[in-house]
Amino acid sequence: MKPKVRLLLGVLLGFICIILFVFLFFKDHSQNITQKEFQALLENASRFEVDSNYLYFWNQNKEYRLLKDDQILSQVKERFPIQTRQTIMWPYYLALAILLLAGGVAGFFYQQRKRSQFTPKSAPTPSKPLDSTPISPTQISSKVTLDSLAGIASIKKDLLEIIDYLKNPKKYTSLGLRMPRGVLLVGPPGVGKTMLAKAIAYQSGVPFFYQSGSSFAQIFVGSGAKKVEELFKQAKQCQSAIIFIDEIDSVGKMRGNGRNDEREATLNQLLVEMDGFNNKSNLIVFGATNNASVLDSALLRSGRFDRKIYIDLPTPQEREEIFKLYLKNKSYDFSLEEIAKDCSGFSGAMIENLINEAGLLMLRDHRSVLCKEDFIKAKQTLIFSLKKIPTLTQHQREILCLYQSAKAFCAYQFHIGFEKIALWDEESIYNIQEFLSKTQLFELLKFYLSGNEALKLFKQESYTCVKEDLKKAKQVASDFLTQYGMGENLFCEDLHPLISQAQEELHALLKAHQSQILKLHHQMLKCESLTPKDCDALF
Repeated sequence: MKPKVRLLLGVLLGFICIILFVFLFFKDHSQNITQKEFQALLENASRFEVDSNYLYFWNQNKEYRLLKDDQILSQVKERFPIQTRQTIMWPYYLALAILLLAGGVAGFFYQQRKRSQFTPKSAPTPSKPLDSTPISPTQISSKVTLDSLAGIASIKKDLLEIIDYLKNPKKYTSLGLRMPRGVLLVGPPGVGKTMLAKAIAYQSGVPFFYQSGSSFAQIFVGSGAKKVEELFKQAKQCQSAIIFIDEIDSVGKMRGNGRNDEREATLNQLLVEMDGFNNKSNLIVFGATNNASVLDSALLRSGRFDRKIYIDLPTPQEREEIFKLYLKNKSYDFSLEEIAKDCSGFSGAMIENLINEAGLLMLRDHRSVLCKEDFIKAKQTLIFSLKKIPTLTQHQREILCLYQSAKAFCAYQFHIGFEKIALWDEESIYNIQEFLSKTQLFELLKFYLSGNEALKLFKQESYTCVKEDLKKAKQVASDFLTQYGMGENLFCEDLHPLISQAQEELHALLKAHQSQILKLHHQMLKCESLTPKDCDALF
């Protein structure tokens, strides 16, 4: 560093240290006190000063202050003189001088740089856009078809209808019908949402445009929106095409929860593009997400993602089909039905990973046939990586099935809407109303308590799986009494009598219908989920 530069920096640093010292020295160090404390200190007080807001005084070399009050001022004036506190302005002038000095130093460096003879070897090239890769259709393997995917029997009918529309659009348009412009695939990770979209595109024979939601996230506002516009422009040129946006919640989250101009601009452009489909173009947008509840309501309205397909974790029968699919060209000596039952909570991707891990263990032992021990060891290895949906022992599975069966029975009895009650609460789909009567709210309380009461009735034991439902039951009981004033006394806060009443009525109901609950329990063990149709058939 040159001597002149070092000198200037030293002077600037010195002035900064001086002004910091001045500010610290002249800082108000007086202690705030109350009027009661003031009365106790007044006897030995001396030297009183006042400004626009506070009364200052000294007591035994300590400075105190309290809010200025006319009554206190008159009390002090009778015994002591009061001076007006002067505001010290010169530290501020010193600060202004420092700023001017900083400006002078900046000007000095500018002039030095301007006078230098430095010339860059080459002019910098303009930076390229963050993502200048042209958007083009993704090539799909001929092996990806609906027949090559196992465990989708419940939704195959909807998918075949979309394929037929893309192949024969005139069949529908001649009758004034149209397919939904957007199809939202909802389900936990690993159930095959992306593979389904690829299979539909391949069997339809139309181009497949794949983008992840995060690929629209850019640093500069408008870049993501421009990419959305380009994506739809390329797809519309193909007449019939499928656009697949994976993890759409990363770009389609509800607006208003924290300002993010880039994400909102991208979402707005996506909404505009889905509204602006040309009637002559057979374009369907597929979106995939693990959590549809965070999506913006405008994205889910009619004309956009107006069809939702829920892809659940596979049932025991579907898991068996998946095992057959992945073990097609492998030798094994165990019961697929038995191993499939032991893998509750496994998705298709997890089953594929399990088979691969078991195969590695087989090769490690220099064998050519998979055995049950390979799967047991591989499963134990994978269990440690499963956090949200852990695997279960047969006893834990039976407890959960009984727990959820009691909830399904009460939901059916109390007319609480549900599409499915699954072994895993994360996969259950409820339609609980927001506008409820007193009777309906009390039945909702009993619904949340039902699983715990059923375990106590059938197993004479409580289990930790009741944690979340008991938390919801407590919240419903609290709202019942304090928010809605539906107790005997308006806004009563004692929850115990209400919950005790709900438990007594619930115990009597469950005891009177033990046979129906056990039927639901058997069905839940078989399928790991219950629907209203299952309840209709059993009752």
